[in-house]
Amino acid sequence: LRIYIAYIHSGTDRQMKRLLTLPLLLLAAPAAAEEIGECRFSRETLSFAGTPLEQATCLLRKVELQGRKTPQKLPRAIVRLMQDGGAPSAEQKAAAIAAFQEPYRAYAASHADAPVSQTAAGLPLAYFAIHDTSTPFYENKPFPRRLDTDPGVNSFEPYLPGGIAREPVAHIFLNRHGQIWPGHEFAEGWRATKLESRVVGPAARGRFVHIETVQPRRFLPGATTRAATHGPKPGFSKAQYRQLAALYVYTSARAGRWLIPGFHATIDGGIPDAHDDPQNFDLKQFGRELERIVGAAQR
Repeated sequence: LRIYIAYIHSGTDRQMKRLLTLPLLLLAAPAAAEEIGECRFSRETLSFAGTPLEQATCLLRKVELQGRKTPQKLPRAIVRLMQDGGAPSAEQKAAAIAAFQEPYRAYAASHADAPVSQTAAGLPLAYFAIHDTSTPFYENKPFPRRLDTDPGVNSFEPYLPGGIAREPVAHIFLNRHGQIWPGHEFAEGWRATKLESRVVGPAARGRFVHIETVQPRRFLPGATTRAATHGPKPGFSKAQYRQLAALYVYTSARAGRWLIPGFHATIDGGIPDAHDDPQNFDLKQFGRELERIVGAAQR
């Protein structure tokens, strides 16, 4: 800076005028947009990088132990929806509602035409975030033998206000019976990832819906911290995949567009202390259930 100033004062008036305009030009030049994490989330657009198919490919990488991620082939149903765009038809929306178990079916029908969330800047809902609860936590004890019917595993009580948090941590909680409890209505902008709560902040609220699927955890052999845990295999029940597919179609229908699906771990990928869920998620089975709901409405 001292050399630059000395040069200005030693030059001609013409040189001085030309050089004095440089800082103004530099200030006026647009800065490169910041991209966050492995799937390159933009603070400006509140979107991940690429086409919907490219985003889904990054966001649906398989989540391995301790948050490692590996590429996996997307089901044909997801590829088709991401490439074709558009929105679920009225028949597909009705098929999704019909697939729900009661009492959530009646709840979903009563909210079927309600708006969904948007950001404070008016950007619409765009992402369908899939989590696992990582609870109940069994430490070094074995998992219950019948996870899908165990009352302790499938209770919604821990997720009620005042349970593991002051408020429900997601829009939807889905247990292994296939029962659904709504923690927040889809019209409410909510945050359940580090990307939203610790990096971008309130500006991202309304861009994501969050689905917590019940899956217990226990320590990996020899581990003593919650950073080293594993879930059961299979990770989820058939009823959970069926209801999750119905939730995806239903929420997309209310949003007026096919939402881009992603996992908690990949949404937060590259952010320190990111979560490692959902573990043991069978994307092929989710794709089959999605095809069943979408295809049934087309026949």
